[in-house]
Amino acid sequence: MMLRSLFPALAVVVLNVWIPLARADSEEAVEWIDPMIGAADRGSCPPGPVLPHASVYPSPDTEETAASGYQHGSRVVGFSQLHALGAGSSTVSFGNFLVSPRLGPGMGEKDHASEVTGMEAKPWAMRTKLERWQTACTVVPARRATLYEFEFPRGEDARIYFDVARKLGKSDGMVEGSVAIDAEAGTISGGGTFDGNWNPAPYEVFFYAKVDRKPTGVGTWENDRVEEGGTAAQLKNRGRLGGWMAFDPEAEGPVKLKVAVSFRSVETAKAFLEADLPDWDAEALEAKGRQAWVEALSRVETPGIDPEEGRRLYTSLFHSLIQPRDRTGDAEDFPETAPFWDDHYTCWDTWLTLFPLLTVVQPEALASMIDGFGERYEHRGRAETAFIQGRDYQVGQGGDEVDLIIADAFAKKVPGIDWGKVWKLLEAHAKRRMPDYLKLGYVASDGEHGDYDWRTRSGSSTLAFAYEDWAVAQVARGLGHRAVAERLEKRSGAWREVWDESATGDGFTGFVRARKKNGEFSTTGLTKGDDFYQGTAWNYSWNVPHERDAMIEKMGGRARFLQRLDFAFRQESNAYVDYTNEVCFHSTWLFAHAGRPALTSHWADRLRDHYGAYSFPGDEDSGAMSSLYFFLTAGIFPVAGQDLYYLHGPRVPQIAFALEGGKSLVLEAENAGGDNLFIQSVTWQGKPWTRPRIRHSDLMAGGTLHFVMGPVPSLWGTGDDFQPALGGSRVVEGWKEVDGRRRAKVPTVHLAKAGDAVTLVARYEPATAEEVTDFQWGLGPYWATTSIEKDGVRVFRKADQIVARDSLPAAGAGACRLVLTLRRNEQEGIDFLAAAYREADETLIASFTGSDPKPEGYRWEEATLSTEGKGSLKAVMVTR
Repeated sequence: MMLRSLFPALAVVVLNVWIPLARADSEEAVEWIDPMIGAADRGSCPPGPVLPHASVYPSPDTEETAASGYQHGSRVVGFSQLHALGAGSSTVSFGNFLVSPRLGPGMGEKDHASEVTGMEAKPWAMRTKLERWQTACTVVPARRATLYEFEFPRGEDARIYFDVARKLGKSDGMVEGSVAIDAEAGTISGGGTFDGNWNPAPYEVFFYAKVDRKPTGVGTWENDRVEEGGTAAQLKNRGRLGGWMAFDPEAEGPVKLKVAVSFRSVETAKAFLEADLPDWDAEALEAKGRQAWVEALSRVETPGIDPEEGRRLYTSLFHSLIQPRDRTGDAEDFPETAPFWDDHYTCWDTWLTLFPLLTVVQPEALASMIDGFGERYEHRGRAETAFIQGRDYQVGQGGDEVDLIIADAFAKKVPGIDWGKVWKLLEAHAKRRMPDYLKLGYVASDGEHGDYDWRTRSGSSTLAFAYEDWAVAQVARGLGHRAVAERLEKRSGAWREVWDESATGDGFTGFVRARKKNGEFSTTGLTKGDDFYQGTAWNYSWNVPHERDAMIEKMGGRARFLQRLDFAFRQESNAYVDYTNEVCFHSTWLFAHAGRPALTSHWADRLRDHYGAYSFPGDEDSGAMSSLYFFLTAGIFPVAGQDLYYLHGPRVPQIAFALEGGKSLVLEAENAGGDNLFIQSVTWQGKPWTRPRIRHSDLMAGGTLHFVMGPVPSLWGTGDDFQPALGGSRVVEGWKEVDGRRRAKVPTVHLAKAGDAVTLVARYEPATAEEVTDFQWGLGPYWATTSIEKDGVRVFRKADQIVARDSLPAAGAGACRLVLTLRRNEQEGIDFLAAAYREADETLIASFTGSDPKPEGYRWEEATLSTEGKGSLKAVMVTR
């Protein structure tokens, strides 16, 4: 691939000297968090305040229904107590217990709807004004309860309506339940059984609320029956239910309201209210909430970060620390102290980036979450990929992604986990995979899916189970279950059972496809999504994280793989690589895996560009997109389930992590930001680091990973692909001008068998004042060419040569080295690795790796060098 399109015309670049800048600690960083990111634009994020992993998430709901409850620009109908973060679906969840301050009577959402002004959103408080009712609103959350302040205009019929049966998208989300008002005590409570969330399971949820003054009037409603002065109402069949309180219009000060929520009972909700909100001091509660976020962010510091970048980075960290929710003590069938983490919405979204981030920034909370999986299995006999509203949901998006979260924590040696209890869950999952997978070795498109739901697909679920088997095998081996480990490692090769060697698309062969019970592969187009969940054969064929090298061989070897990957990304089509969706989150780092980290850096930056000032590339997905942004900015990317990160280079000067035992990990970058996308060099603990990967265990030992970044690619991380050893080589002499090119005879080269290779290395010293716009070098019966007009290096076959072609710098920029290697591969094709780079600093001018699967021969006797400009040329040939 030619990298010229990725950076400006080559020139001598003077990089800024790196100077550590002023420290940005969590006291400052907490003010950068902007809850309107993902709320004011794409992302499905509620703008309301919330504490880290808190049970309640109070936020405004709007007249136009949205998965987050809030559609920016639509009129606000009130504030409900429960919301999902970034969950985009036509079946919206939660929005329970809508509180609507207003003037005069009116029970429906359209009756309440008001424009809002002056919205100020912080993680610990929200303030806004309902213009229709001229009522200023303040919302301050605790962990299981919320304090509201409503400042009504004097002399008006001030009321608060409590819609008890409503949820997002349904005015009758309650199946059965009740509401009760105690006017003397100023309390209202209720709840019952609901349904209609994305998880279809019915669930119970209750509330207890109290105002700071005695209401002057109360009432209830049940469907169309309205009872002025009513203090109790019950719903026995699905319908609408609620109550209200009216207040003295001449009273001074805002009406204050406390609302607590429990998934157990009204009594538990009351206990939560009394424990979380013992008084009415909103200012003190705000300060406590702010401090909770200061402490949550305290493990991450970013000296020298630009404030706008700080806004995005720390908001991404904020969103990464909301779900799952700690509802310990609020599950009826669990011990009070057993960890109970709810709203995994879903692990299919979050296992790749969210949980790996928690291994670094919240290992104690992560350990509790892992133990929570074990507790769920012990007390309920299951722990599914989706766990929402305290109910398991065995979705078929992939397989059993809970296994991957647990295995990731095991691989990264997260302390404090009860592995004996958790192992029982992993073992049970390994035994209960889909019936077809266990019998046939793959998930059949026309077979038995067991209790997994309709989202199950042959291709995607087989890949998921294969990786999960491998991951569980590593845990088994580490815990001493050797026989189980061997059995699961063998079964983890199941991805080969859905690999169709004959499938061909866009000139490339070998893809994952759906397969029937009789062994027949699907004939669905490779860019269609019928055989996979939210993806295509192109998307999913990159998804073999436990056997990436074997996958690469299936695609024709490393050279052909890089050519294929480059082709797919350059289509800029979700049908090939949807790198803004979880299916392809990791695809960008496959370049680094195959020795081309500059391409990873380029596409990581392109992915990062999909994040707008207030938007995400898609739904935020419970912290998945935010944690991805964090890693994109930090310059490293985790391989979930393994002790490994790939490197692409930080976009900020420094990110420092406080680790266990007083240690610290510092990721720092000279010249970070702007056009400086590409890694020039890396040191770890002051020593050169030449590989585009590093182990989690190394990083967690503490130290400094130092990057030097620049605006153009370099040879860093490419191994010896473009720097072959020249021992035993011979100088190519006897150059003659033929048709404007300099040609020379070489000893006959014959690539007689797989593995045979030849390399031409040429040195060009420019002598002209102009940049040379056309340059070629090559060997043998093919042409390898880089073409500016075609926006990329391309190797193509001509009658007598392989030629690489590009423009080179003018005199004064220093000598350039040109490398072209041809290697006969196991598939009887010829792999080619072509590059041009400046000798002084190893800046890449152009690079391309690919393969000719159908060569016309393996023997040639001529080398070619050609340029429009003047300069000295010297070439050597290396045969291996």
